[in-house]
Amino acid sequence: MLWVLAPHAHSQAISLASFTQPRGLTSLEDNCLVQDHRGFVYVCTENGLFRFDGHVFERIGAAEGLRGSYIAALHEDVAGQLWVGTRTGLYVGDGMQFTSVTASTHPLQVDPGAMLADLDGRLYVVSQHHLWVVQSMGTAWHLHPRFDRQALGKNPALENITSVFSDGRSLWFGCDKSLCELAGDQLRIWSEREGIPADTWTSYLRARDGTLWVRSPRYIRALPVGGQSFANRDLPGARVVTAYLDMIEDDHGRLLTRANDGLARWDGKTWRIFDTRNGLPDIGIDALLYDRNHVLWIGTYGRGVLQWRGYDHMQSWQTAQGLDSSPTWAIARTTGGALWIGDELGGSVLAPSSVRPAAWPLKPPSLAQETIGLHALPDGDMLVAYYSGELLRYHARAGTTEEIAHSPAYIRDMKVDSQGRVWLCTERGIYLYDGHTLQRAGGDVIPDTAFADSSEDAQGRLWFSGDAGLFRFDHGQWMRIAVTGMPSNQSFTHMDILPGGDFYLAGNFDGLWQGHVTGAGKLAMQHVANERLDSTRIYFIRQDRRGWLWIGGTDGVELFDGQHWRRLTEDDGLIWDDIGENAYFEDNDGSIWIGTSNGITHVLDPTSLIAPDPLTAIITQVSLDNEPQPLAPAYRFDNAPEQPLTLHLATLGAPTRRTLQYRYRLQGLERSWMTSDRSQVDYPPLPPGDFVFEAAAYDPDTHQLSPVIRLPIHIVPPWWRRAPAMLVAALLLVLGIVLIWQLRTRNLRHRARTLERLVAQRTRELEIDKQILEETRAALWHQANHDALTGLPNRSRVLEILAQAMAHAREHRQPLAVALIDLDHFKHINDCYGHLAGDAVLIEASKRLRDTLPPDATLGRYGGEEILAVVPGAVPTNHAPFEILCACIAQHPFGGDGARVELTCSVGVAWLQPQDRDGFDLIRRADVALYVAKTSGRNQAMGAA
Repeated sequence: MLWVLAPHAHSQAISLASFTQPRGLTSLEDNCLVQDHRGFVYVCTENGLFRFDGHVFERIGAAEGLRGSYIAALHEDVAGQLWVGTRTGLYVGDGMQFTSVTASTHPLQVDPGAMLADLDGRLYVVSQHHLWVVQSMGTAWHLHPRFDRQALGKNPALENITSVFSDGRSLWFGCDKSLCELAGDQLRIWSEREGIPADTWTSYLRARDGTLWVRSPRYIRALPVGGQSFANRDLPGARVVTAYLDMIEDDHGRLLTRANDGLARWDGKTWRIFDTRNGLPDIGIDALLYDRNHVLWIGTYGRGVLQWRGYDHMQSWQTAQGLDSSPTWAIARTTGGALWIGDELGGSVLAPSSVRPAAWPLKPPSLAQETIGLHALPDGDMLVAYYSGELLRYHARAGTTEEIAHSPAYIRDMKVDSQGRVWLCTERGIYLYDGHTLQRAGGDVIPDTAFADSSEDAQGRLWFSGDAGLFRFDHGQWMRIAVTGMPSNQSFTHMDILPGGDFYLAGNFDGLWQGHVTGAGKLAMQHVANERLDSTRIYFIRQDRRGWLWIGGTDGVELFDGQHWRRLTEDDGLIWDDIGENAYFEDNDGSIWIGTSNGITHVLDPTSLIAPDPLTAIITQVSLDNEPQPLAPAYRFDNAPEQPLTLHLATLGAPTRRTLQYRYRLQGLERSWMTSDRSQVDYPPLPPGDFVFEAAAYDPDTHQLSPVIRLPIHIVPPWWRRAPAMLVAALLLVLGIVLIWQLRTRNLRHRARTLERLVAQRTRELEIDKQILEETRAALWHQANHDALTGLPNRSRVLEILAQAMAHAREHRQPLAVALIDLDHFKHINDCYGHLAGDAVLIEASKRLRDTLPPDATLGRYGGEEILAVVPGAVPTNHAPFEILCACIAQHPFGGDGARVELTCSVGVAWLQPQDRDGFDLIRRADVALYVAKTSGRNQAMGAA
């Protein structure tokens, strides 16, 4: 049977990532692609083996033990060992380090193609068209031909082995122009009557459903489980003559292999071809790999390695696949199922039964430019708005175009509300088409400025955003909404209102802003914390039926599922990162269409984008002074001031992203995390000590951070800083200290005895000086505060005591009296008996008064013959204690200097009153009472009023 190609073979644009010299792949002739059990992807080239670290390719060469440059074949066995076949020998390793497989015979020169396979613990190798067996014999290798001379003589086809493959049960290999199967020692040669025509069979695949696929340059055949004959799956016109004809299987069980001029995919019934018309380079494909992270790798002969980004998750179209032009501005699907795509020059239609867009049937006016709005009407018609102002209706049944209105200003956006009214946001205000006429809307509320977007909320209210701010049309009433919390209350661009009332808004400033709609004329907004949105210009904000938020901008699409942000870019399969304004459409099946400035992308299953494969960071190489070290869980290096440290990182478990970063630090040297897009980390020579290198991979697009890996590193100090040397030095130091201590002790004891004597002598002197000083200070204080004649406190001291007594009396609410005492006719004594006699009388009078007063009272010389007494606790209006003072003076004569003098005294008493501000108020009233006592006959005590 001759299979035909599917009619839609050239309908899709492929988003490709290219890996060439700038991404580390210095050899562009790629022969094979293999993913090992850890997730590393390897590519065989004509100038070495390369390993992908998640960001760039690294060459594995002589430093890793691999000396062959032309890599002919690559295979991982069931034990996880990686076998590398080169034109100069066979190597085996773990992907990081390799050793040569040699025996007493000459090294095996591995033929190009599928020439390595393992079965039952043995490796089978095709070398110079013969099948060899490689077995490990302890520390040596045993190599021998699989077929002896007798077998070769019986079956001459075994002299020309063209490939080898193991399905875990049998060994399959191309033998001359036939296909051979070896099960144990039973050899079967499949013939044309069993579905295997004569050709050079080079490639094999055991599919997940058990089907065995085999291929030659001209034929592709499939053997179902339990089948006795291969089915014809030939690719029409196949004529590729090469040893590299990889076959792989994708997640849906579809077979992919090389076509004459591109890539062929078996969809179960037909072959579909992808070639230059889909974006593939016009060069041969030698290697294919569909890895465990659902990434399709393509190895080419001369263009390096390619990745089909978004394979099976996104489909794209550009002008080469039928689009009218770019950019794309509007997308809508008619009730009949046709997808309309509006672009710069017009538009295209993707019919339900086609996968290639065709020119749309609309006949716009000749001056119409930029289709900025599409809306499918229930009757199958389509409303089309042009930036240049035309509003058209395409009548599907009649196949005619009608211009139903023309805006006097350029149109930015078209909105058809739930009542069927058509609203136009223009460069000069808002216009409404009610089905008959086009009129300016908003009256005096809406200014003649640019409006960019519109939306309808769950209550049927219409919202419009533009240069003048945010406006709402609520059942016939227009209102300008006061927006707070944003950088500006105007200059808005795009928005969306969610059914629950959440409001999203963007403007001619950075970032996305969120608020909640209420019935009031105000809207409080908060900034959405997303650095990526802060650095892009937003072109649309839309919510899908899942409740997810889609935000298109200049750097791709930000997707928010309610918990996590996720950025979609060309790395995910978008045909272009520059998104078209308002170019978003959610299809009936929940898939999403995104228009860009370079084509359109169909996101087939958005749910597959939310949960990316987990990231894993690993350390692939540690080098000291550019010398690679064997991989180990921890390292111990001798201190070397001239040996820098280099670490190589890799990321597994995620599709390639240009934004991939590494976060790392060296604890013991760095406290903060460093961020870099390079997989190589360099450190200067480290000082002695313990360090821990920590690293993690980070994807800013998915906000995904891998678990932190840790590598302990111990730098051994030089010998003189190690423990034994430090111990010897410590012992010598102790001995030296002991000797010095003994010598010093003798001298110190002698000096100590001398010092003790000197200190004791000086201490006695200081104690004497201290005693004299204290006595002197006491005498000076007494002299400063007491009257030299009577020994009573002087005027300043007694006034100080009075102030303290007043404060105490008031604090404790106790009475206080002040008595001013004057010796009657004291001047007469001085005049008659002399001043010496007067001084003796004054001294004797002071003693009598002091002895008569209570112990807590204070007596002081106030001035001349006047004496002031401060008496706490004296009962107000009780003059008796003070009359006693008069009696103690008058009852006995005074004798002094040979004279006997009769003497009396007068006393003026005042008690503390609340209105007294200070002691002078008390003394003033006591002085008045004293005056009364003197003028009333003297020798009496009088109280103040």
